[in-house]
Parts: sequence; structure tokens; C-alpha cells
Amino acid sequence: MEKFYSLVLGVCSLALTNAQVSDLGSYVQVSDISNTGVAVGNVYGSAFFMWSENNSGTIIGEAGANGVSGNCNISADGSVISMSIPNPANQDKEEAVLYKVADQSLQFLGYLGFSTGIDTSSAWGMSSDGKNFVGFAWTSASKGEAVIWKNGAPTAGLGSTVPTRSSRADAVSADGSVVVGWQDAINGVRQGAIWINGVQQLLKDNNGNILGAAVAVSADGKTVVGIKNETGEGYIWNQTEGTIFLSSDNPDYITSVSALSDDGKVAIGLSFDPTESILLGEGFIWTKEGGKVNLNDYVTSLGYNDLDIVFSVPTGISPDGKFIGGIGANFVENDAKGFLIKLPGVLASQEVKSINKISVYPNPVIDFVTIKSSDKIESAEVYSTAGQLVFTLKNIFNDKINLTSLTKGIYILKVKTDKGVQTVKIMKN
Repeated sequence: MEKFYSLVLGVCSLALTNAQVSDLGSYVQVSDISNTGVAVGNVYGSAFFMWSENNSGTIIGEAGANGVSGNCNISADGSVISMSIPNPANQDKEEAVLYKVADQSLQFLGYLGFSTGIDTSSAWGMSSDGKNFVGFAWTSASKGEAVIWKNGAPTAGLGSTVPTRSSRADAVSADGSVVVGWQDAINGVRQGAIWINGVQQLLKDNNGNILGAAVAVSADGKTVVGIKNETGEGYIWNQTEGTIFLSSDNPDYITSVSALSDDGKVAIGLSFDPTESILLGEGFIWTKEGGKVNLNDYVTSLGYNDLDIVFSVPTGISPDGKFIGGIGANFVENDAKGFLIKLPGVLASQEVKSINKISVYPNPVIDFVTIKSSDKIESAEVYSTAGQLVFTLKNIFNDKINLTSLTKGIYILKVKTDKGVQTVKIMKN
């Protein structure tokens, strides 16, 4: 495996940074970030890594033969990382494990006594203090259930309320009393589930409809995010305030909320066409005051260099909400890129709210592109990646632009509204 490690380390160590936005390399997927800006995740779906601006990328664990299982999480202080790797003491079957950064030691967390032949348990979530961990463990060769490893205690199963189906835990509150994830329905559909002091109930919206799988929870256990099954909307569920849904202006897109800050005030997610690559979608940032805003637009509004990355799949946020990471598309290099964004010291909700809302679809474009904005659209210009103006239109009818005359390639679309100017990268097929 030495050649493999050398390749992966080379990818991570070549990461580019301009302090606010960092390019972590090809096919690097950031899944979690500490409050100190240390990112963790996987590379090529084959190995787990730890990255910081000062020390660049380090491989901390190799996945099993079938690739990455579970999620990789890091504590707020960056001292503890959870993941799932083969356990040499148990015939190299994959098992949830803790990696202690200080001495690079491993502590396997255990399982429920069963395996599928290649794995036994997997870690999916961690409280930000690094004391409580949740995930999945097999209870037979074809079924498993949500589990918790609480304050150093042995593996504890949380059960499944559908006897022939599985459940899984994906996130846990600060004190370990609230766990969220999913419970398979009898037909296999994943329903949002919440365990309060070990007792499961299904998450429901304001009208009593069962929500889809939950992926993150606030530190106090009162706010939960995920995706709604029936309509493909992202949701933000609050114990006292009810549920709000997030969607895209593009009717072909589905939306999912993927991560949440500890205080429940900042969420990230993505909208994408399920028939296309997820990298062709668009990432967003959400605040209660400002709502949902395209992540690239927000980064541009801060004056940051986006390093030619479309932040299409944001999947990790630090507990304090100051760092965002994930994987995106670099159309200039025709590559998938891991990214880390350092936000302002305090995320200003008013800054998010002030950004003009604009949506451009489909992207990639074949002939016509549609521009939707809450402001009045005055003109549109298209530039090549070399900065050459190749198309301009002063009067836009029905929000559509005919780009049939353009050759295949990557372009920059500049849209002027009565409130300002925004730019969007588009690909012409």
C-alpha cells in the first residue's frame, strides 16, 4: 500500500490556499471540520485524511476492500477523530474507531456481535466535545441498528421499530441524550428518526407528515436537518418552532440540508438534478434571518477568490459555524476538488440576507439558459474563461437566453439587476 499512500499524500499536500478558500486536491471529500480549521474526510473513497492549513494533508486510516464506510468526524478542539477501518485483531473486519491526534493511537469502539463478513460497525456522528459517538452495527447478516458509544461505555444498540428493517444513527447532541438518523419503513423508505434518552420516535412536519432521513442535530438536540422524502426538499426541524422546507428555483432539482452548526443557526446543503452528477448542482448556506443563499454567491460577496471551484457539495461545518467544507467542481481543470472556506469571524446574517437571489438553469446548458431573480434583470453578458466577451443581451424576455451560438466549453455569465451584478460559471454542451 506504500504507492497508494504516496499518491494520496501527494494529492493532499499540493493543496492551494489563499487563507479564505483552500483547494484540498482532487477527489477530496471534506466531511467535518474542527473549530481550529482542521478538516477530515476521505480521498477517492479509499482512505481517511486530516488536513490543516499549516500541516497540509495526512492519511490517518485506510478503508476496507469495499471503500469508505461510515462518516469521518472530528471534535471541536481537533483532538479526536472517528472513522471506520479494518480491525487487525478481528480478521480485518471494518469497525468504528477513534483516532487520537496527539499520539496517533487507535481505539476500536466495538459492535453488537455480528458482521456481514467484512464489517461489524461503522461510525457516523460525534458530539463536538469528542465524548459521544453514534453509528450503525449489524445485528444479523442482513440487518442492523443505530448504536451509541456514550462517554466511553460499551456499544449500546438503539433498536429498530420495524422488526425486519434497519435503523442508523447519524448525529448526536452535546450530552448524548438526543440521537438522530433514520428508521427504515416496511417498504424500505428511510424515515427521519430521533432517539430521546434511547426512545425512538419519527420526525414529523407541522402537518404530521413523516420526514426523511435526519443527518445533523444542534448541540442542544432541539434542531434537526435532513431531506424530505416525498418532495425532495431539505428540512430544518425545530422542537418548538416546527419545520421549514428549503427548495431550489430549478424544478428539476432536489434539495438536501447536509450539516448544521452547534447553535443551530447556520446550515449548509445542496440542490441538484438527481439524473446528473451531484457535482453539477449548487451548494448553499442558510441562516434563519437570511434564508438560503447560493454558496458561491456568498463567497463572492465576501470578496474571496473561489479558486475556480463551484462549491456544489458542501458537507462539513465546524461546530462554531466558521468553517465550511466539501467537494466541488473545477470546470477549468475538469476536476473534482475538495474545498475549505474560512468565513468571517462572526457570520453576519444581514450580509447573507443582502445578497440578491439569482438562479441559473439548466447548467450545463444545451441551447437556452433560464435566469431567475427576485430583482429586475437588466442585462446579461457571457465571457470566456480568458476574459473575452462572447455574448451580450440587453433585453431578456421570459427570463431565457439563447446560447446556441456558443461552442462547447466553460463560460462566465454576468447578470446585471437593478440591485447589482452577479456572476455564475456555466458549462455549454
